[in-house]
Amino acid sequence: MSAASTATINWPLTTYAQGLMQDRLAAYRLAGLLVPIVQVTAAAGTFKKFDDRNDFLVTDTLRGLGGHAKRMNIEATNDTYLCQPHALEIAKDDWEMDLVGSGAGALSSELIDQGKIRSLLARKATGYAKRAVDFAFGALTPVADRGNFSSNDIDPIDQLDEQLAALATDVATTENIKVIMSVDVWRKIRANAKVKARAGGVKTSVKREDLTDMLLYPVELEISGVVATATKRGQTTVTKSQIVGNYVILLHTTPSATINDPSAFKCFSTSSALVDAVRTYREESASSDVHKIDWSEDMKQTSALAARLLAIT
Repeated sequence: MSAASTATINWPLTTYAQGLMQDRLAAYRLAGLLVPIVQVTAAAGTFKKFDDRNDFLVTDTLRGLGGHAKRMNIEATNDTYLCQPHALEIAKDDWEMDLVGSGAGALSSELIDQGKIRSLLARKATGYAKRAVDFAFGALTPVADRGNFSSNDIDPIDQLDEQLAALATDVATTENIKVIMSVDVWRKIRANAKVKARAGGVKTSVKREDLTDMLLYPVELEISGVVATATKRGQTTVTKSQIVGNYVILLHTTPSATINDPSAFKCFSTSSALVDAVRTYREESASSDVHKIDWSEDMKQTSALAARLLAIT
């Protein structure tokens, strides 16, 4: 029997991990804005992809005397989700307790454990955010002939407003609209002459709140600095890149996504915080206690009309 097969759920660390993920790590927040989590009771199931026309059709509801009510025909297709298992683990070597001294007691052991979980979740959140960005951006085609924000002949605000207007028409609301961009794209917008002219007055630079004030209607703006690296341990040069890259995505997502709400994308999972459990097992050959986090996920595009993508140059 393997050591991992004797693993038991560590409830204090499970609670700590779930709370930490819900505490909005930057990478986890980015992924949640793009692909909100929908907790499901079973790892496999079905959900409805509704025809967007249903909400916008104008129907004659007048019923004559003795007549029948107008019956709605909901055009919908069934789609399926199948949550795939994920896991990540980290070891706590016995020597780490020796380093802090035997007099430190249970509190130091708990702090070491929590530090391990925090490191584990930071790595987990970065990977999850990268998957979410790759999935969402890969499902969209950038709007043609838009996004040359480095040119002072182009007004980025006009182009963003154009996409916001189109998105509002497609989803029939200006509520719950997110605009997500990287720090690099934000720099291009700040440096653009037409944007600076819009700010005007005594301002010497364009601030985040200036951008939200300039846009067509209120949005939730996320300027993401989340980075990732594929550099292996031991390599002398570490190369990092911003996960969002040179893109702006505008999308509609509801605050508490469900199986049938009109959010652009969703991640179906058996846990609302992407932490089913933290399990701990003993690995004697490595003189270590090992903490393992289990979760599941399946990302789906649930509304083709509820997101628009700009490739920025």
